[in-house]
Amino acid sequence: MKKFLAGILFALMMCSTCSAEIVNALGRGNTERSAIRDAMRNAIEQTFGAAIRSKTRVKNFVTVADEIAVDSAGLVNRWEVVSSRVVNGLFVVEIAADIDAEKISARLTDVDKRSLVDFNADSPRVAVVAQSNGRRLVEVENEIVAALKREGFTRIVDTNRADCLVVAEVSFPSAEEVSVSARLIERNTGEIIFAGTATGGGMFISTGDALKLAGRRIARDVSVAALKGAAQIERHVTLLITPATFGRLGGTLSAVSERIRNLSGVNDVFVRKMTTGLELDVDFDGTAADFARLLESSAIKILELGTGYVKI
Repeated sequence: MKKFLAGILFALMMCSTCSAEIVNALGRGNTERSAIRDAMRNAIEQTFGAAIRSKTRVKNFVTVADEIAVDSAGLVNRWEVVSSRVVNGLFVVEIAADIDAEKISARLTDVDKRSLVDFNADSPRVAVVAQSNGRRLVEVENEIVAALKREGFTRIVDTNRADCLVVAEVSFPSAEEVSVSARLIERNTGEIIFAGTATGGGMFISTGDALKLAGRRIARDVSVAALKGAAQIERHVTLLITPATFGRLGGTLSAVSERIRNLSGVNDVFVRKMTTGLELDVDFDGTAADFARLLESSAIKILELGTGYVKI
């Protein structure tokens, strides 16, 4: 087992552009083989959750989920059985699986991707900025924008209106090589969703072509990370509480935190900041829009709603 994991880690380090992830998952079945298949499906669900979990909520995902369930082996680069036992007549198997997120993304049609982003991520507004020493590089920006659109992100906007921001810094390590380092940031919470670097170049490639190649590679990684983030139904939502609402909810930090923690779908509440108002980080099984609807159903007035935050 140790050799297997070491082999996967070595392979990932040697492949700078791959988008694989090692996941441990349990599966159950009448035979060990069916239990392994179930474990593969569960591993994929952990990696690209909404592509399967949303099938009862978004009609377009019924077919996608079925296809993933049937062909889960094709989306797992390699796997190893960690443990296998029989419990109450059923095989229970744990596997360590190397999941290929890019293959899962490729299975989703354009309609599926748009539905996924619109439903789970509330169709976020995304801005892209690529620069080198203060100079904007449109070639790289265009590659990232095109990749995001292919993954279902249709609202590409200016930086001052964005919910999420892609910042790419371009450098030229040598006369033949271009390097692009990018971060995908959720502006309302400051969370870095993705950070990575890609390169392009070669002896017989022009600087312009090397720039496009590096931009295309980092664009693929950013777009897959963005779609994967949109696929996760459980997420952290920032809750901004004004002084007036703070008083109505109990007037003390413990009372307000407990009131929010007791709401359906809330797993936990963490205090981020307390000045004139209160800022909470809410671990919630849903999107900010879902959380806002929950608050309204509890007679709490919504003052403002964003992709990752709710103000009350």
